[in-house]
Amino acid sequence: MLQFLKSHRGPASFLASVGRLVGFLAICALSVRADDLQLHLKNGDVLSGTLASESEGTIDLRHPVLGLIHVPATEVLRRVPLSPNAPATATAPAASTSAASQSPPDSSTKPPPAVSAVAPKPAPKPPAHWNFDVEAGVDLGFGTTDRQAYNSRARAVYAKDRLKNVVDASFLFGESQGIKSAERLDASMKTDYDLRGRLFLYNQGGAGYDEVRQINLRYEAGPGFGYHLIKRDSIKMNVELGGNYQVHRFADGNRSESFFYRVAEDTVWRINPKLTIDQRLEFFPGISDMEHYRIRFEGNLRYSLRQNLYLNLTALDLYDNFPAQGVTKNDIQIRSSIGMKF
Repeated sequence: MLQFLKSHRGPASFLASVGRLVGFLAICALSVRADDLQLHLKNGDVLSGTLASESEGTIDLRHPVLGLIHVPATEVLRRVPLSPNAPATATAPAASTSAASQSPPDSSTKPPPAVSAVAPKPAPKPPAHWNFDVEAGVDLGFGTTDRQAYNSRARAVYAKDRLKNVVDASFLFGESQGIKSAERLDASMKTDYDLRGRLFLYNQGGAGYDEVRQINLRYEAGPGFGYHLIKRDSIKMNVELGGNYQVHRFADGNRSESFFYRVAEDTVWRINPKLTIDQRLEFFPGISDMEHYRIRFEGNLRYSLRQNLYLNLTALDLYDNFPAQGVTKNDIQIRSSIGMKF
């Protein structure tokens, strides 16, 4: 433009040039009419032209080069009028659900935060009402004096609410220098039922035989009541008082039948998760004959090896001040075994 003005150096020529320039700018200004606009399509294209007509679903745009163009309204993302100070407007699809679903989401709108699903806590495992223990042990010695001793034991415990039932059976067999030194079978069942507070009722029965002590058959039964003297997680202690009826049939044909009082205590002490000590002491003074009495004591030291495997050391003492003829009053036994609980 400066070169054009410089080429006409005279005043008349300069004024004529300025007039031509003003006319050219006026024509350019008149060419932008109020109905000129730009169409921004969804595929990214931009069309500029004069709005010829607009019907439902179609926009007719007259392009200076391409001529009349029919543009579907559903493909128009935004229309921008080219007239001065005219705001740009977004063209929405004509009542088309599918077009609305195809429009890109507004980046300024944040999606709602995802709610993390919290897994429900598993239901607590119901308590096991049954518990079982099985033990087996052997004591062998070969030398100047050969000896063999075998022992086994099985115990089942059922506990639910206030009721507890314990069934216990043990067997011992031994020989020393080819002579039988032990052959005993003992089985017992004891049922406890808790009352209010720490009081409970019990009933105890048992049967067995002992060939070495010349007892072909023995059996007993008797009820009573007890008191939970100590109830802690690590230590428990009970005391009991009741009656007991005992019958002993000896190998020599004699028979002993007596009523006894029963005074007993039992304690379980869990020293640590692996080591447990339990003991039970029973004293049976005669009701009609106070000079006739019996004592039973049992102590167990249990050490856990694994979750359900343990070592067990048992001390057993049986005392009867009126035993069969030729039998000692006191019988002490020490047993070792390995056990499994399930």
